[in-house]
Amino acid sequence: MTIWSPALPDSDAPIYVRVADALERDVRTGTLITGSRLPTHRDLARDLGITPVTVTRAYAEAARRGLVEASTGRGTFVRTSRREPIPATDIDLATNVVNIPLPVPSPAVLRRAAETLDANYSHGSGSERHRAAGAAWIGRHTDPSQVIVTAGTQHAIFIALAATTRPGDSVFTESVTYHGTKAAAALLNIKLVPLPMDRYGLLPDAFARAARARTAKVLYTIPSLHNPTGIVMPEKRRRELAAVAEKFGITLIEDDTYSFLLEKTPPPIATFAPDRTLFMSGLGKSIASGMRIGYVAAPEALLSRAQSALAASVLFTSPLLAEIAASWIEDGTAARIVAQKRAEAALRNRVARRILGDRAAKTDPRSSHLWVELPRRWSPDAFTEEARKRRIRVASASSFAVGDDVPRAIRLSIGAPASVAELEMALNVVMGIDEEREEAVV
Repeated sequence: MTIWSPALPDSDAPIYVRVADALERDVRTGTLITGSRLPTHRDLARDLGITPVTVTRAYAEAARRGLVEASTGRGTFVRTSRREPIPATDIDLATNVVNIPLPVPSPAVLRRAAETLDANYSHGSGSERHRAAGAAWIGRHTDPSQVIVTAGTQHAIFIALAATTRPGDSVFTESVTYHGTKAAAALLNIKLVPLPMDRYGLLPDAFARAARARTAKVLYTIPSLHNPTGIVMPEKRRRELAAVAEKFGITLIEDDTYSFLLEKTPPPIATFAPDRTLFMSGLGKSIASGMRIGYVAAPEALLSRAQSALAASVLFTSPLLAEIAASWIEDGTAARIVAQKRAEAALRNRVARRILGDRAAKTDPRSSHLWVELPRRWSPDAFTEEARKRRIRVASASSFAVGDDVPRAIRLSIGAPASVAELEMALNVVMGIDEEREEAVV
């Protein structure tokens, strides 16, 4: 039996947690080596001046973290399997962001923003300056008069769906899609109709067959770094989808939330079908989660309905945030933040691919999230729950599936952890989960 008399960390945590923390520290530093037999509950209790019940709780917590395993009649041992220690706090691989340090708005920007609070916002779609900033952000020589400033891209999705459908209508979309779009459709009493995908995105032939059957009159799609799969649709595929939409009179809703991570991206579908496409972008992902500003570029035929949807939902978007967004777009701050996020996403992709190997190969290496297929022994919900037990949050494919056909996959958002070291820890735990199940099956 190993002689182990730990110095407990000084913290406000319960004593059993401090014992488990000390055990984890000594395992990681090599003070306790793999296979070491730990003191009995009674011996360690006497040595530390605590009760055997407290030691029992401490060993149970250490087992929960994957540090030790008990053998009836033999004692408690430092774990010998490949299981990674459970993190001390939750690590988020579910929220799709790219975290970087952000600048504080300058006093001049804040002063101009404050001045907007008493402004008469006579144009519900946004002031002329704020719409011009949105047009500049979207690019493609977008006409500011056709831009609507929204309270983020989730709000933009709601407005686009409300402007193009009536309750009870159906909307085509990819077989897996952004869960926020599913929520907006449910609120508006709209049915989403799934269309099959391949490694290039939505299949034009399947879209054409569905459009010919007239089961829906609108298509919602995410062609650039699709959420959740991370696919970047090539230009040829975009042209084909636009042609189908033109032929059958389908209105397009193009969600461009993630293209900021692509230094060079294929032309938007809106380029090929400008008169029937509502195109949306925003700053929540590209700049900061709290920057709840989005932009919808609507064709003339749909502009008034989109403006009415804006007025019915929020009347008008916060001029304060819209002013900060406009200032950062104009002075280059937004572009600098985007460049930093691209670099951070690229770094984290390299780390993720080193750990996950071929499991990450199907997702574009510039994406902030990875679509990871699971072995047959796992359902996505079961894997998600197993990860949660180890304090890792991942997103199950069931959150994104449209209809009853749920892929055996999870989405890992590699930008969310606070640091690359935290990301490495989380991904190693995720890999360890499947290795454990594989060992158990064998």
